[in-house]
Amino acid sequence: MEESKVKTVRKFRSKAAILKILQDQVDSGQNIKAYCASHGIAGGTFHRWKQKYGAAGDVPRSGFAPVQIIPEPGLFAMVGNIRIYQPVSAAYLKELMS
Repeated sequence: MEESKVKTVRKFRSKAAILKILQDQVDSGQNIKAYCASHGIAGGTFHRWKQKYGAAGDVPRSGFAPVQIIPEPGLFAMVGNIRIYQPVSAAYLKELMS
């Protein structure tokens, strides 16, 4: 019994090319599995790119929690749907976001 192994060629893609692939997948409307199969990309590779570079259109995480200021009496901050009515530390806001 002979096993024939097909040697795949590793292809280097720049960050810009990877971001374009991630955006093309979103624009195509296909799920990740179908998109990867039609473009010859391993699913694990695609997911690793998505984890490393973020989904297309995502705002890169800078370590700061987005806080929306709403002029409401007594309201200090609003994180998501959570309303905070007294000053809190940045560490507390960071815990709320995780």
